[in-house]
Amino acid sequence: MTVKKQWLLVLILIAIISVVINTFVLSNLTSKYFKDYIKDNYDQHFNQIVDYLSNKLKDENYSPSQISIELETHLVDPITRIKVYDVEGNLISDVNTIAQAYVGNYSMHGMMGHMMGGRINSQSEEVDHAKIIDSGKVIGQVNISKYSSVENSATMWAFQSSLLKNSIISIVIVLMVAIGIGILVSYRMSRDLIYTSKMAQDLDIGNDTLPNKSKVKEIQVIQQSLESLKARLKLKQKSRKTLIDELVHQTRTPLTILRTHLEGIEDGIIEFTPEEIRVCENQIENITEIITNMSSMIDAEKMESPINIEEFELSQMIKQIVNGLKAQFEKKNIDFNFNAKEKVIVRTDKYLLSQAIYNTLTNAYKFTNPAGIVTVSYLVGQDMISLTIEDNGLGIAKQDLDKIFNAYYKPDKSLGLSGDGLGLYIAKENMTSINGNITVKSEINKGSKFTLTFPKKITS
Repeated sequence: MTVKKQWLLVLILIAIISVVINTFVLSNLTSKYFKDYIKDNYDQHFNQIVDYLSNKLKDENYSPSQISIELETHLVDPITRIKVYDVEGNLISDVNTIAQAYVGNYSMHGMMGHMMGGRINSQSEEVDHAKIIDSGKVIGQVNISKYSSVENSATMWAFQSSLLKNSIISIVIVLMVAIGIGILVSYRMSRDLIYTSKMAQDLDIGNDTLPNKSKVKEIQVIQQSLESLKARLKLKQKSRKTLIDELVHQTRTPLTILRTHLEGIEDGIIEFTPEEIRVCENQIENITEIITNMSSMIDAEKMESPINIEEFELSQMIKQIVNGLKAQFEKKNIDFNFNAKEKVIVRTDKYLLSQAIYNTLTNAYKFTNPAGIVTVSYLVGQDMISLTIEDNGLGIAKQDLDKIFNAYYKPDKSLGLSGDGLGLYIAKENMTSINGNITVKSEINKGSKFTLTFPKKITS
């Protein structure tokens, strides 16, 4: 059963139960007070009849017809008949509700008697007797017939019938109102739930849903949760894409170096020496490191590669990088220099640092024209090392300096340079991972100077 039907059914049941309970309570209370009213009214009429007859019968010239006329005014529920006898037992007057109805008295009690004639005849009655006394002497007797109980009176029966009828009318009206309100409310609720369900389905298949906020607090919470989940999924999807692109970019650099050196060996430009073999081995080690860390890097909850701290000599590592890239730079006729002033032992993540240096040098290679110059150097401080990569290439526009470390950002498409815009982004991320930083100073057509600053030793 749908929420709409359940809500409508519950609302109708509540409306019916409320009306029935209200009718039951109201009927009992009203009946109680009505019974008390009829009893008090009967006692009042009984005393008035006795007082009236005491005054009339003491006058020897009384008129029986006049007495009957006067007594007819007392034929009200629960009184159905009044008989008056003189002291000798002779009937003076006999009035009743049925006779009164037949003579055309259409007062309220007469009409009741006419409508309820058959009912009156079938109901049990009781008779109250009263002596008519004047100055201590009995001058007559009156017999007053009434319904045996208040519930049997015509007025009470009519009252209960009217109450039942009005209760049924109330139930019908309340049902109509409840159904109308229920349809309206259930439509709005079901509409919001249907929209929320569509949000979940669109989220599952990756479609966008137009905003349509519910006014129901609980549904709002669900919709907000779905919107939050959608935002987190988009962030994860973007992070996954960035991560995969990073992996592709990281493998591209050592593969390019390997291909360049193998082509150089094949063309006879590069000699196949032990040092050259070592260069190729270093690139294979880099690819192996990427593949080894790939499973942990693709983990949806962990978008960063693990930090592997080790001790190594910095200038030797930089020489390996320079030797790996040297063939490319020579092919483009770029003067590639490394000024190693002193040896220093560094305790950090060798792979992340070398990758940052590789990417920054590759960037310099791209934006340096043939016959240009690229220089690598470093300064050793007390706790920090500052490594500089400087070129006299195309330079970077001032408005682009704050953006070049963003993922997929390319400063000038008109240059026709290939690349995915991830090199400097990865370099920035790697330097951050080893508690370092990378900054740039550049001018158009004068070149760029990248500075990689990092601690000599970091703890795990």
